[in-house]
Amino acid sequence: MMLALGAVICLPSMVMAWTLPTTFVENGTDPNNVNYGQFDKIEVFMIDGTTFDAPFIQEAGIAGDGWSSTLVNPTYSLAMGPLTSTLGPFTVELPDPSSTPHVLDYFVYRDNTLLYSQRITWDGTGSGGDYQGWSYPVLPSDGSTYTYDGSSDTYDRTDPPSQPIPIPSTLLLLGSGVIGLVLWRGQKIPKP
Repeated sequence: MMLALGAVICLPSMVMAWTLPTTFVENGTDPNNVNYGQFDKIEVFMIDGTTFDAPFIQEAGIAGDGWSSTLVNPTYSLAMGPLTSTLGPFTVELPDPSSTPHVLDYFVYRDNTLLYSQRITWDGTGSGGDYQGWSYPVLPSDGSTYTYDGSSDTYDRTDPPSQPIPIPSTLLLLGSGVIGLVLWRGQKIPKP
């Protein structure tokens, strides 16, 4: 009876685990073929409403490199280690994609400086090296910063501060003229 109950309780989470049958390598190069050299941290945030059941990067191929992979919370996975220019091969774990495509934000750092970030989408199709069903454009390089708040377990995007809109000099000239007219009109003109 306890065995059956244990299976009922454990199976829903076990069914969700989905380790991709292919292997991946991180080489510090973004999808636009810009190479950033060495890196020492990778953050992955699940942003489609589903959750990880294990760290996104599986440690089978990276433990010997001194890297570790941790599931910080159900939507945030962190991999860290010594500086390297090639990490892997490793496998990645996602929830079963049969019901919904997965959307993740993936960040690569060196010394806590963000090198590049990308929005990864996978619809569950494709296998091996054909990468069908994958999309991974670079997130906008617009000065935004992406941070993880450990106290609230949230991932936030902070847009760059908006720049003040310059006032054209003609508006300043017109405004000063109008103010001058109002002040001049308000003065009492002595009668002769």
